Amino acid sequence: MKNGKIKIGLAGFGTIGTGLVRTLQEKKGLLKQRTGLDIDLTRVADLDLKRDRGVKLSSSVLTKDINAILDDGSIDIFVELMGGIHPAREFVLKAIKKGKSVVTANKALIASHGAEIFRAADKNGVYVGFEASVGGGIPIINALSNSLIANRFLSISAIINGTSNYILSKMTAQGGEFEDVLGEAKKNGYAEADPSLDVDGIDAAHKLTILLVLAYGGSVSMKNMYVEGIRHITQTDIKFADELGYVIKQLAVAKGEGNAVSARVHPAMVAKGTIISMINDVYNGIHIIGDSIGSQLFVGRGAGMMPTASAVVSDIVDISRKLNHHNGTLLRQNIFTDKRDLKIIDIGTIRTRYYLRFTVLDKPGVLASIAKVLGTQSISIESVIQKGKSAGNVVPIVIMTHAATEANLTKALGIIDRLRVVKEKTRFIRIEEEVI
Repeated sequence: MKNGKIKIGLAGFGTIGTGLVRTLQEKKGLLKQRTGLDIDLTRVADLDLKRDRGVKLSSSVLTKDINAILDDGSIDIFVELMGGIHPAREFVLKAIKKGKSVVTANKALIASHGAEIFRAADKNGVYVGFEASVGGGIPIINALSNSLIANRFLSISAIINGTSNYILSKMTAQGGEFEDVLGEAKKNGYAEADPSLDVDGIDAAHKLTILLVLAYGGSVSMKNMYVEGIRHITQTDIKFADELGYVIKQLAVAKGEGNAVSARVHPAMVAKGTIISMINDVYNGIHIIGDSIGSQLFVGRGAGMMPTASAVVSDIVDISRKLNHHNGTLLRQNIFTDKRDLKIIDIGTIRTRYYLRFTVLDKPGVLASIAKVLGTQSISIESVIQKGKSAGNVVPIVIMTHAATEANLTKALGIIDRLRVVKEKTRFIRIEEEVI
């Protein structure tokens, strides 16, 4: 870096990479006016250099050889927008070893290898920025690691996957079952050809892992986290939820419990009229409760070319300022370096209210049999909806419970689902009440 000029090398010229190139081209003057920095996109590496992306770069900037960036000593910041863990991890570590700071939007990489990457960065005197890894253009990483640093975080409740939120929003507003709305999401570019990471909760779990590290410290393993997707949500559940005064959302939830934390990703019912219930389509919402600031809600586009590119640029500027002003001593990033294991509490110990939907034969005594089993596991009933006859003399019974432990609920449903009068596996959805 010389005289405020920052040289950038970009790996990955896909959707977000294209957004970054466009932003750096269109906002070059604005960024220099606001920061005094001259940000120069020196190299862009991608295997496909022929596809028209709507932005123009000279042939001297484009390359298929990633080493043209990694081995170029004049490049200050390596921007990784390839996605996936391999070979992104290897390229990031090589860039760090070569003395380059790194900016990435790769939540899977940071969630899985954040500790390794930050240790390498500290050792080699460089910085790592990952604002774009959670919440797209929402500045949640900076908020947790800087703006709200003086808080003990009591809870996090978040919609952090745009694809799942889009699908559930459309199912609620327009009708249609999961597979039909998923097809629409693919057609409109809101879902990948293989949507498993999104609709099975894995993407949200990666992001929640990152938020856990920032909010609670310690080393976190995603394998200890309860993760459930939305494939099983039906119009039947959505209509009952509406009748009961709720909306179904896919939530990532974390709550501090002394030296441990409960952390889970799953569909949940939230009361209609809450702000979280009204965050729809591809928008994300992150609700944080801190001991000093109370409730704070961050809402915005959680994905997409330009919002994510905006977050990437914020990291580039932040790191550039540090490189431009520090005296040769690294300002240590105390992130992912805490070797304490952050204990994640078993899902069985959580205590919440539940929506239960039973599919049963329409005959006397069925409700009483179900209620008896629930009672033996200390689960009390708040309300019941029992509909009339349907095809095959099978009807749904919906029960809303008072607060109960998940372990007790699991035991009860294991018994109930073996009753002869129960014709399908019982569906249950947790009710989250600590949201705004």
